[in-house]
Amino acid sequence: MSRQIKFLPLALVAITSTSTFAETDLETVVVTASRTEQSLDNVLSSVSVITRDDIEKYNYQTLAEAISSLPGVTIANTGGIGKQTSLFLRGTESNHTQIILNGVKLATNEFGAPQLEHIPLNQIERIELVRGPQSALYGSESIGGTIQIFTKKGADTLTPRFSVAYGTHNTKQTNAGLAGGSDNSWFNIGLGFNQTDGFNACDGRSATLFIGCFANEPDKDGYLNRNSSIRAGYRFDNDAEIDVFSLYSEGNVHYDGYFNKTEFVQHTYGANVDFNVTANWSIKTTLSQGRMEADNTGATAASFADNKQNNFSIQNNFNIADNHTFTLGYDFEDDKIKESSGFSQTERDNHAVFAQLLGETGAHDYRVAIRNDDNEQFGGHTTGNAAWGISLNNNLRTYVSYGTAFVAPALIDLYYPYGYGNPDLKPEKSKSFEIGFTGQYSTISWSANIYNTKIKDLIALDTFFVPQNISEAEIRGVEFDVSTQLSGIDLNSQISVMNAEDKSGGVNDGNVLPRRAEQTFTLNASKSFGKFSLASKLFVSGKRYDDAANTRRLGGFATVDVVGAYQATSDTSLQLKLANVFDKQYETVSGYNTDGANVLLSINYQP
Repeated sequence: MSRQIKFLPLALVAITSTSTFAETDLETVVVTASRTEQSLDNVLSSVSVITRDDIEKYNYQTLAEAISSLPGVTIANTGGIGKQTSLFLRGTESNHTQIILNGVKLATNEFGAPQLEHIPLNQIERIELVRGPQSALYGSESIGGTIQIFTKKGADTLTPRFSVAYGTHNTKQTNAGLAGGSDNSWFNIGLGFNQTDGFNACDGRSATLFIGCFANEPDKDGYLNRNSSIRAGYRFDNDAEIDVFSLYSEGNVHYDGYFNKTEFVQHTYGANVDFNVTANWSIKTTLSQGRMEADNTGATAASFADNKQNNFSIQNNFNIADNHTFTLGYDFEDDKIKESSGFSQTERDNHAVFAQLLGETGAHDYRVAIRNDDNEQFGGHTTGNAAWGISLNNNLRTYVSYGTAFVAPALIDLYYPYGYGNPDLKPEKSKSFEIGFTGQYSTISWSANIYNTKIKDLIALDTFFVPQNISEAEIRGVEFDVSTQLSGIDLNSQISVMNAEDKSGGVNDGNVLPRRAEQTFTLNASKSFGKFSLASKLFVSGKRYDDAANTRRLGGFATVDVVGAYQATSDTSLQLKLANVFDKQYETVSGYNTDGANVLLSINYQP
């Protein structure tokens, strides 16, 4: 067990050294925060953007690694790449963050959450993360926020790409693709392969302390992922546009414990159609299907799941005046699950209508949104969001926002057989308040956010592993992000301090909700030296608890990653990544190992 990091001095260094962090591009256009295009400096939400350049510069290997350094994010992993990975955004539950791919919801497992660990990052062009409740626009599962992933999109020039990599644990990677198009068309095709022998996922204490995987199986637990991405589109002479896409991954992952192997398929595909009815009225329609299959096998047990989500959406955008837009839309979702274990109910649908008004007048910005979801099991739920911002001067802006959200219980929580389901569960509901500030001073860009979220009927497992509604939880937090450039070095830092507290009034009242790190700190730095470049990441996590009773404490830790690259020719580059350089031993879930020092060497070709 690693010792707790003394966090406060590092926090003070981050705040008092603001002149050393690098400038961000406020002209970046984002769409997730309002379902319409907005420049980043006009968004009335806390938003982070990860570009393809960021992914390549730091050689991120997974989606969880890419977002782990963002404000408000805590990741919990059970034994390395490909293993179950949970995201706790601003202290909310792992199924309280909705994940969207090219405008459509990703398929979820029975637990109501997409499986982050199987999303192939090599096929991703861009990631937008919006913190705070988004149910007024996206419906259930958006208490903590929303993440939208965009796959690679082609350009005019026909461009191939190819890369190979080899590293610790006999890790082997191959990626290839071809992109191109014309003035009115585009396409991008990608194939990927990732295989590793892995390491022992569960430590030896689990067999005796009844934590982790409940077993002592000292073997290597590997992972295999074969993936593909297709995206193509065409823009007609009347500016109507169609964009079709598919993101597919399949493979297997090895575990310790009750189940020893899972063979999985994760596939999301769909089409977006945009067209203008008049000069001030545009329509976007989306039709998609997401599929998540998992066949779990072990020495004494087997489980087979086939989950599908069909989605249809139509969204009308009206420009009602200069800088004022009214949005009116309808979403339909049909969830189906096939399970050999005997679920008593395997399907439900949801109809929703939503409306939004956003705009700006002088120095003021505003957004008002409302949505009504009609869930087949739980009836109607109305959620809303309101925000107002003001530019105090050319270099300082502030906003306040208030939003409500809800999450419908997952089918496994309701109907899991053998007494581990609870059909009396009620939907989780939340209320959130936030104050945000953004500023620019010389070459320094910064933002600060203060938030408070109260969740009623939060679903948690009792001592017999049966899900129950607890009366209330409250999450309070502060986030600070700073960027600048100093002597040609791009620098970015974030610090998050959070208190996620059980307010149930029961035996765990006042305890910290499990697996949430109470503090995180990140410092990213990068610089180019002619044909050479160097990037580093320092990540610090404060302590967390693994259980609701707060009896299993996981100490804080710090890791350092370093990535060096060399541009051998105009088309070919070499990259060496040293992860967890100081071989720090730590846990994010009690009883499960994390990777020590490891190396990955890659060769990349792209004209």
